[in-house]
Amino acid sequence: MAKEKGKKEKSKHPLRDNIEVIVFAVAMSLGLKVFALEAYQIPTGSMQPTLMGTQLRDGQGAVNDRVLVDKFSYLVRDPERWEVVVFRYPLIVTQNYVKRLVGLPGEELEIRHGDLWARPLGSEEDMAILQKPWNVQEHLWKRVLPRPGSNPFQWNGWRISGDHIPAGDGPLQLTGKSTVSLRTPVRDEYRDGYPDAIFSSIPVQGSGANSHRAVSDLRLTCTATASANANPLVIQLDAGPFPITLSLLSDGAKLALPNGITESIHFATKANEAIDIDLAFWDHQVRLILTSDSQETVYSSSLSLEANGSPRNSVSFNTDGGWSLNPASLSRDIHYLPPFSGATPRFEIAEGHYFMMGDNTQNSLDGRDWEARVFRFDPPLADGSSEVRGDHLQHGSDPFYDNPRWSANREFLTHRDEWGNLHQFSRADLTHGQDLRVSVPTVPRHYILGKALAVFLPIPPFAPVWRIGWVH
Repeated sequence: MAKEKGKKEKSKHPLRDNIEVIVFAVAMSLGLKVFALEAYQIPTGSMQPTLMGTQLRDGQGAVNDRVLVDKFSYLVRDPERWEVVVFRYPLIVTQNYVKRLVGLPGEELEIRHGDLWARPLGSEEDMAILQKPWNVQEHLWKRVLPRPGSNPFQWNGWRISGDHIPAGDGPLQLTGKSTVSLRTPVRDEYRDGYPDAIFSSIPVQGSGANSHRAVSDLRLTCTATASANANPLVIQLDAGPFPITLSLLSDGAKLALPNGITESIHFATKANEAIDIDLAFWDHQVRLILTSDSQETVYSSSLSLEANGSPRNSVSFNTDGGWSLNPASLSRDIHYLPPFSGATPRFEIAEGHYFMMGDNTQNSLDGRDWEARVFRFDPPLADGSSEVRGDHLQHGSDPFYDNPRWSANREFLTHRDEWGNLHQFSRADLTHGQDLRVSVPTVPRHYILGKALAVFLPIPPFAPVWRIGWVH
C-alpha cells in the first residue's frame, strides 16, 4: 500500500532521535565555545573604562562586564596592534587576562611621556611613536570637561575675562576683546572618562591615588557662531609642549602646527551660522573637523616630532569680539605610565610574542610589571623538582593569593607554579637552592585565545549603568 503523499512518517525511535538532537546541540555549542565564540566576565578594573570590573564605593553595587570573545579570527590570522585580546596569563596559565595588544613580535617598545614608541628589535634607528588610528582613538578619549553632574550650559572649569555677556542657559557672548581659558592643566585623573551615572562611585586605586601628571594628548569640541562684524577667533591648544593654533577668519581658517608649519584650511566663516569645531591631538597626530549647515572640512596630519614632556598644558579662546560660544568639551587620551616597580620602561619583544597593557594604566597588572619567581635546586628535591617557576605577586587585593607566601610559623614557603600547582619548601630546601626574580613582559602567540568583540551585559536593574556595545 502506497504511503499518503505529503504525510510525514512517525519515527520508530523517538527517544533515540531526541537524544541525537540533544547530543548534536551540545556538540555544536561546545564547538562554538572552543572554535568560535565564548563569553567572559571581566573581574578587575585593569581595562577601565573600556571594560569594567569594579566594586563601587558606598555599597552601590558592582559593575562586571560580560564580553563576547571571537576565538575564530586568530585561527586564520595573527593578532593586530590595538586589539583588545583575551589570553592566558603566562605566569598562571589557568587564568585568563584581557588587555590591549600594544607591542608586536620583533620590536623594542618604550614608554615615553605617556606615549608608546617602538623600533625593530636589535636596530639602532630612532624610536618611532606608535600612532593609534582614529577608528580606535575615537573610543578611547576620556572626557575631562564638563565634569559629571555639572551644569552643561555653564563654563565650569574655565576662566572668562574681558568684554562678554555671561552665559545663562544659552551661549556665552564675547562682545569685545575677551579670553576664555582653562583654569588648571589637564592631568591624568583616575576617574576621567567613566560613565556619569557611576563617576562619583568609582574607587580610586593603584597609582591613581597619587598620579597627577599633565597630559599632552587632548581633544577639544565646541560650537561657535560669528556675528556679522565678527573679528577673528583664535583657539590655542597647547597639548603639553606641542602648541596648536586654530584661527577662524572671514575668508577661511589657518592651523598652526607644532612642527612650525601653518596650513590654510578652506572654510569660510559665515555670519550667524554655527560652526562645530573638533580639534584633536594624539600620538603626534592632528585631526580637525569644521562643520556648518553649508560646509564641512576635514584635515588630518601625522607630524614628525621629538619625544617631549611638559608639566603643563592649556586651552584658550581669544577674540576682539563678535562671537558666541557654547560650552566646550575637553577630553584626554590614555596616558601610559612606566612600570610601577621603577624598572626601565623599555621592553624587548621576541618573535612569536606580544606585549599587553591595560587601558587603566594607573591600576593594571600587565607586561610592564610581570615578574616570575624561580626556585632552582641542585641536586633536585625529594619530589624530583629542580626548577619551580611561578608569578611573583605580593601585597595584592587578596593576601591569600600572594605568591610565594610563608606559613604562619615561617617554617615553610608555599609557591604556586605557572600551571597552578602548589609546592612547599622548607628552610633547609631554600638554603640549598637559588631564589631568582625574572621579568616576563610578553605573551606567547599560542597563549592568545581571542579578540574581545562586544559587551552584552550588565544592564539595569542588575547594574547601575548600561554596558552594551562593541569593544574598540
